[in-house]
Amino acid sequence: MSGLPRPDIWQMALLMDERYGADAIVESSSVAEHLLEDGDCQGAAMWRRVQEAVQWLQAQTPAPGEAVH
Repeated sequence: MSGLPRPDIWQMALLMDERYGADAIVESSSVAEHLLEDGDCQGAAMWRRVQEAVQWLQAQTPAPGEAVH
């Protein structure tokens, strides 16, 4: 992903991470797949961006109990 996601994508990523935790990537991918199956290419592309933002967010978040430098 190049740079930070747009604010609306970022907000969705944060909500997905809060609701689904470690499963947020899988859940956002599932939504994208369903939209693609329904022929909504733009919606699927948006959810792929959400998935990428969740991946970025989770890569930046220390695990519980992990030291932050």
